Order: sequence, then C-alpha cells, then structure tokens
Amino acid sequence: MTLRLILFCWLGFAAAVLADETGLPDSREAIINEPVFQGQAYVYEAGLRHTRSVVLIHGIGDDAARDWDGLIPVLAREFHVVAFDLPGFGRSTKANRLYSPANYVAFVKYITEKYARGRFYLIGHSMGGAVALRYAASYPNDVDRLILVDAAGILHRVAYSQFLSRLGIDFLPSFYPNQRAHLQNFVGKILMAVEKKLKFDPEWIIADVAARQNDLGADPGKIAGLALVLDDFTDLIPRVEASTLIIWGGKDAIAPVRTAKVLAANIPRAQLKVFPDSAHEPMIDNREKFNAEVLAYFRAEEIKQPAVISPASPVGASTRVGLCKRKRDVVFSGDYDGVRIQRCTNVVVRNAHIRRLFITDSSVEIEDSDIGGADGGIYVKNGSITMTGGKVEAPVAIDAIKSHLDFAGVKITGGEVAIRAPVKSSAIFSVSYVSSPITRGSLHGYRIITPDRPL
Repeated sequence: MTLRLILFCWLGFAAAVLADETGLPDSREAIINEPVFQGQAYVYEAGLRHTRSVVLIHGIGDDAARDWDGLIPVLAREFHVVAFDLPGFGRSTKANRLYSPANYVAFVKYITEKYARGRFYLIGHSMGGAVALRYAASYPNDVDRLILVDAAGILHRVAYSQFLSRLGIDFLPSFYPNQRAHLQNFVGKILMAVEKKLKFDPEWIIADVAARQNDLGADPGKIAGLALVLDDFTDLIPRVEASTLIIWGGKDAIAPVRTAKVLAANIPRAQLKVFPDSAHEPMIDNREKFNAEVLAYFRAEEIKQPAVISPASPVGASTRVGLCKRKRDVVFSGDYDGVRIQRCTNVVVRNAHIRRLFITDSSVEIEDSDIGGADGGIYVKNGSITMTGGKVEAPVAIDAIKSHLDFAGVKITGGEVAIRAPVKSSAIFSVSYVSSPITRGSLHGYRIITPDRPL
C-alpha cells in the first residue's frame, strides 16, 4: 500500500469520527484573538448539530479544557458544547495579566456572545466554578441552569488557608528563613499578621504589573489563585437566579465541603450532591456517576427543588437541656431550650434549634442551625466556634470573651448588638450577613472585636 493511499484512508477515518449522520463535521477548534487579556485563546466546540449550548469553564492548571475530556463526548450527543482554555492556561496565551474572576467573566461573556446559542447551561469546576458563579450572578438572563463543581475560593482567605498552601502560592515577601516551610501549615496566620502589622496589601500585588513579575514570577496560576482568594462573592451569591446543582467531592482537600454547604444554603434555587469517594475532581474521580448526574440535570424538563425542612421547632417549643462536660466528639441535634458545653473538644451542633448556647473552654462546630430567641443567643468564653450556614438572632446575638469565631454563610441579627466582646475576641466572616443598630450589611473579612468596637 502506497503512502498516499495510507494517508487517504487515515483522513477518511478521521473525517468519519468527527462527522454526524449528515456527513458534516460535528466538532471544530480554533485559536482566536480575544480582547480582554489581549492574547489568543483556544476554543473547542462539539455537538455542532444541536441547538442547546453547554459552556464549560475549567480550573487552575495547564490541562485546562482537557479536564472535561470525559464529559464532552457524552454531552455532545445531545448538546452543543463550548469549551476553551482560559487565558493563562493550556493552549491560550500566557502573559503577565490580571487573571481575576471579574476579568475571566468578561472573557467568558465574549466567548458566549460569539459561540453560545441563546440561553445556555453553564458548568464550572474549581476556580472555573467561582467564575461561573460570578457570571451567573452578573448575567442572569444568559444562564438557564448552572452546575458548580468543587468551586474554589468563596471563603475568606484567612479561613481558606489550606487552599492557599495547597496551591503553593508564594506571594509573601520573605521576612525570615523558614517562612516558606511555615506557609504550608500557617498561611492564614501569616496573612493576618502581615496584613495587620506590616500593612501588606496582597491586592496591590495582583494589580501591579511589576509586582506580579517580581513577587509571583508572572505565573498565571499564582496570579489567578491569589486573585481568586481575594475576591468577595458575598453580594453575588443571592443574585444567582438559575437553578443550580452543586456537585462536590467528599474528600476534597482543596475546596472544603464547607464551601459547598455555604453555597447550597445561600443560592436561592440550589441543591447539593456530595460524592463521598471523590476528591477535588469528581468528573475524573467518579466519571460515570458525574456524567450521569449532569445529564439527568440537563435533561429534566422541570427542576424540582428540595423541600425546605426547618432545622427546628418554634422558639420556646422545647424544654430539653443539653450538657457536655470534659468530653470529645459529642453531637447535638434537634430542639433545645439550652445547651452548655464545658471543656469539650470536637463538639458538633448540627440541624439544631437552641435558644441559649453556652460554650466555655471548648471548640464547637455549628452547621445549619438556628440559635437564639427573645432572651437567647450564644455566650462563648475561651472557646472557638466554626459556624456554617444557619443564623443567630437575639437582642445580644453573641457574647464573646477571649474567643475566636469563624462564620461562613451565617446570618447574625442583634436587636441591640450582633457581637460584643467584654474581653477582646476575633472573628472571620465569609459571605456572611450582620444586622444590628451598630453594623448592617454583608461581611467578608477579619475583625477584632473589643469592648469599644462591637458589631
């Protein structure tokens, strides 16, 4: 067989693979000039014969759109698929640019106006999930249904220190010899100390061309990672109008499941599905199950929202009292008039309604619970609270004495004061809301609370 004949047969086979039953190609790729980052971007389309578009946004990493290799062929049987390498990654231009979620949204808007067919379905993974979330909030008329997969960022950077260390972002100036090693475990503490005492502003680094070069090596992954954790999604999350499916790996050590719970509790039309055996990439770790969930969600004629189940009975309906004293790994759930936790570790309060919660010398994790009442609230002394979802509402919602508080997706309402601290305490807020005569609005940041600086 001659070389020409072999080549002719191979080209015929390739054309057959890429063609549908009409004989027309069913996929295509292109390198385009894009105006946002002023470079070139790789774009891939599949399922060209279909009218309903699905847009895919990948996360940080040079695999870029290849992250979707297991999903694209499945979607292309029923949908028109648009995937691309975000600028800075994969086959797109890598340059010293501000790769922020807002700029990526502008890029995605340019792509969707050029390629998407009407209202489309949107899927984002990791950083791409954060970009998809911001896009859906910014352009609600564009997005029909939204899928967020292990969306990174969202939590405040101090609360998100594990994410920072695993990304390996080395953006801090060197102040002492072992700083790099210490970053792996104490990024959050270093950020707090540096920002507070040394007036270090990480936002300046990503905004300045020379600083991005000097401190980040103009590395798109580092720039995008830092820009992501500096972003504030607090006011965006409630603006997402599209029906939203949140898929998360139960073993994700990069974007903790806590983030998924925050999103599910605060996106108006959201439902959450956790894949217990998956890590940060469920579309790779558990491909068949992931693909089936995505297809089922997009195929459904009507999205049924999960029933809203109140975590508790009305205030005053329970007289039950709970007590933990010098124990560990205790769980409280259901209705309580009061719960007292003294010198306990790893205590969990889950799906509970508690009128009055007392915490002394203890670490407590609170999930999807309502605390408070006419004369209720939280009193914590020498303790730490990590609260995800739910609300605290009382005349004085929280009294904190020498304690550390970490709130994510929590609503705190105080008729007189939201949080007061007779002795100095600290609080981290991630996409949370505070309402009192002193403070009103969304909070996303680190606060020191003192007797003369309540909230």
